[in-house]
Amino acid sequence: MALLQLSRTPGKMWIYVAFLFVIYFLYTLRNYVRIYRFIFTLDGPKTVPILGNVNALLEGNLMQRLTNEASNYGRIIRIWLTFLPYVMITEPEDVQMVLGSMKHTRKIYFYRLLDTLIGKGLVSLEVNKWKQHRKILQPAFHLHMLQRSVGTFGECADRLADQLLEKNGEDVNLTMFINNSVYEILIETILGMPASQGYNNGVDDTPFRKGHLMMMYRFAQPWLLIDWIYRLTAAGRVEQKQQKDLFDFCLKKLKEKRKFLRKHGSFVDNGEPGATTRKISLLEYMIEMNEKNHCFTEQDMIEECCTFMLAGNESVATSTAFTLFLLTNNPKWQEKCIAELDEIFGDDRRSPTMQDLKEMKCLEMCVKESLRLYPSVPLFARVSGEDVKIGKHIIPVGCGVIIVPYCTHHLPHHFPDPYDFKPERFSPENSKGRHPYAYLPFSAGPRNCIGHKFAMLEIKSIISAILRKCRLEPVHGKEMTLRFRITIRAQGGIWVKVRARDRRVESQPLA
Repeated sequence: MALLQLSRTPGKMWIYVAFLFVIYFLYTLRNYVRIYRFIFTLDGPKTVPILGNVNALLEGNLMQRLTNEASNYGRIIRIWLTFLPYVMITEPEDVQMVLGSMKHTRKIYFYRLLDTLIGKGLVSLEVNKWKQHRKILQPAFHLHMLQRSVGTFGECADRLADQLLEKNGEDVNLTMFINNSVYEILIETILGMPASQGYNNGVDDTPFRKGHLMMMYRFAQPWLLIDWIYRLTAAGRVEQKQQKDLFDFCLKKLKEKRKFLRKHGSFVDNGEPGATTRKISLLEYMIEMNEKNHCFTEQDMIEECCTFMLAGNESVATSTAFTLFLLTNNPKWQEKCIAELDEIFGDDRRSPTMQDLKEMKCLEMCVKESLRLYPSVPLFARVSGEDVKIGKHIIPVGCGVIIVPYCTHHLPHHFPDPYDFKPERFSPENSKGRHPYAYLPFSAGPRNCIGHKFAMLEIKSIISAILRKCRLEPVHGKEMTLRFRITIRAQGGIWVKVRARDRRVESQPLA
C-alpha cells in the first residue's frame, strides 16, 4: 500500500531513485578510496606529472627498468598510467593468485583501446561474452584440428627458406622475411585464402598490414583516452576508417565462405575416426558454429577474424625472429638443432608432419628459452574480482593488476643467470619442480592464449625449414636493440648472414 502510494507521487519517486543512486555512488566511491589508499602505501618507479609512468612506457624502457629495479620496491609495485593507479606483481605464486582464478578474468580499461581498430575479440571481450566465445572457438585449436594446418605451415616455411637461400652469403634482415611468411600462414589458416597467391611478393589487396594501432599515441595525450574526444580527432577518424576497411574485408570473405559451404556442404568434424582431414580455415569453422549457435553472430566472427589476424602476426613473427637470432649467436645450439633435424628427416625433403614437429625436442627447448628471454607480449593485466591477499598486503577488489612476464622470466631465483641463453632449462629433468607460473609467454590460467599450440607448431615449422637448408652467422656491427611496446620488438630489425648448407662439407668429421 505504501509502495502504491509512493508510485502515485512523482516527486517522492524521484527522491527514492536519487537516494538509490547516492547509495550506489558511495559504494563505488568506497572501492576507489580503498584502492587509492592502498596504492599510496606502496613503492614504485618515479613518476612525472599527468603521465605518471607512461613516459617510460612510451620511451620503451619501462619493462627493462622494472626488471632491474623490482627488488627495490617490494613484492607489490605501484604503477601510475596517467591518473589511474595499478599494482604490478612478479613472483610466480602471486601471479597464480590472479591469473589462476576465474574471479580475476576481467581485463583492465586500457584493453578497450584495441576496440577502435580490431573490435571486440577474445583479447578484450568482457567476461561473460569471452566465456561464450572461448567455449565456441576452443575446439578449433585442439591438436586434431591443428593437424589440418601443418601442411600450410610447411609450404609457407619452405618458400621462406628458398627466399633466404637466394641471399646466400649476404646480410639479411630476418624480420621482413619472417613477417611475410607468418602473414601468408594466417591468410590461409584464418581466412581460407590460398597463401600461394603472392602475399609474400608485394601482391596484397588485404587491409591487415596497412593499419596502425593508436594506443601508444593516445597514452601520450591522455585526454584522447576518452573515446568521444578521440573520435573527433584526425587520428580517431583514420583509425575508424582502418577498422571499417578491416570489417568490410572480413565480411566479404565471410559471405564468400558461407556461399561455398552452402553449395558444397559442411566439412567440419569432431575428430572422429575416418573424418575428413581437408584444410579448413578458422573463418569456415566459425561459420559452421554460427549455424549451430546464433548467439555467435556475424559481427562476432568479423571481430574475431581481425583479432586473430592482427594479434597472431606480430607476436609469432617476433618470437620466430628472436629464436633464430639466438641460435645464430649460439652456434653450439644451432648445430644441435641441425643434427636433430637431420636425424628426423635424413635426405628426405618432405615437409614436416605433426609427428615430425613433436620430435623436435631440442628445437622446442630453444624456442621456449627464446620466449623466456623475449616474451612477445611483455605485459598483460586483470582487474581483481575480489580482495587478494599477497604477503602482508591485501589488493582491493576492483584494482588493476599488471603481470609482466618479462620481469618474472628474469627472476634469478627461478632462472639462474637469467640473461643467458640456456635451452637446457627446459629439458624434462630441469623443468621438474619449476613453479607453473614462473614461465608464462602465453599468459596462464583460464584466460591464457587460445592459440599457443598453433603458435608453437608454426614457429617450429618455420625455423626447421630454414635450418634444413641454411646456416646462420652473426653480422658484426648489427647489435639487437629491444623496444618494448605492446609487443617486444627489435629496433632496426634482426640481421644475420645466410649460408647455404653444404652436405659434402657437413659429412666430414668436426675437428
